[in-house]
Amino acid sequence: MKEFPHLSIIAGEDSGDFHGANLAAALRRQLPQIRLSGIGGQKMGEQGVELIFPSARLAVVGITEVLKRLPDIFSGCRALRRHLRESRPDLLVLIDFPDFNLHLVAPYARKLKIPIVYYISPQVWAWRQGRVAAINRLVEKILVILPFEKEFYHRRGVAVEYVGHPLLDEFENFRSLPHRHRSLIALIPGSRSSEVKRLLPLMLTAARLYSRRQPEARFIIPVAPSLSLDFIRQMIPTSLREKIILLRQPLSQALVKVSFALVTSGTATLETALAEVPMVVVYKVNLFSYWLGKKLISVPHISLVNLVAEKEIVPELIQNDVLPEQITKQMRRLMDNHETYDKICRELKELKKKLGKAGASERAAQAILAILKKHQ
Repeated sequence: MKEFPHLSIIAGEDSGDFHGANLAAALRRQLPQIRLSGIGGQKMGEQGVELIFPSARLAVVGITEVLKRLPDIFSGCRALRRHLRESRPDLLVLIDFPDFNLHLVAPYARKLKIPIVYYISPQVWAWRQGRVAAINRLVEKILVILPFEKEFYHRRGVAVEYVGHPLLDEFENFRSLPHRHRSLIALIPGSRSSEVKRLLPLMLTAARLYSRRQPEARFIIPVAPSLSLDFIRQMIPTSLREKIILLRQPLSQALVKVSFALVTSGTATLETALAEVPMVVVYKVNLFSYWLGKKLISVPHISLVNLVAEKEIVPELIQNDVLPEQITKQMRRLMDNHETYDKICRELKELKKKLGKAGASERAAQAILAILKKHQ
């Protein structure tokens, strides 16, 4: 291996930045002299990754939202291609973010003969399974983090390795308070501004409705690093401001005292599950994105919690069902019935066991360095 190998990591949103930062830290522990560059956010920058473009400018959800971000997406693509062409990293690591990574980045890197590892699979098992062929053609190995993904790729002839879920590192020493505050509820609206605009007002209205019968209820909103506190504050109605606290900290810290959560579908559902906090999962996109997704998505659940459990542990409200009255109804159904609430807590504990042991980032770094060594 060269004395100073160079590896580029490409992540496109807050969750990717989190995983990329943990991977970068693990790589540096195992190979301190490695040079790291790529696309990411603040966390990756703090771990010594030389950032060539901010991931916050690329994060979108839904199909029509992509159109508004096309100038940023193409700017990021040009910056990255120039970097790959001029710097020629020894290995490229792609983290999820398939529309950008798989279509704009990987084919170009392949032309430059830069080997590629995919860390954290796109949700091809849910929709657009045609992407599997592209992954097999472009990527040397895919490192997966969900138990069922290994068999999915193995059956399709893709070189795959299961490393476990990186969030287990974050929650390895998590301990909730023995007596959680029954009246403290988390509102987790996502990390992208478009989904927050769409879902946080509905969560806030549900919080107001719930508070009418439970006036002691208080709410926290953990604010993602990519969002400003002022952006969130301006959405909170005056009547609720005394009941809501905005937090700028990881969910593993924010959820210690929480007894319940409203969560936008995504990685945050799994984080909330690892904190053993019962929840209602909500998901809503624009009508065209929903119409298209409904035709293409082939899994029985939308939340990672229920997908990993292979059954419905927590309720999911999708699209037209994401109404404040429906959200409040589910909150009361779960929180007012101690037997139902305790059953969900037990099932979340079992889910945690199913995901395995901590150390995913270290195992991913080991796998990546083994591939890097092979190409030196």
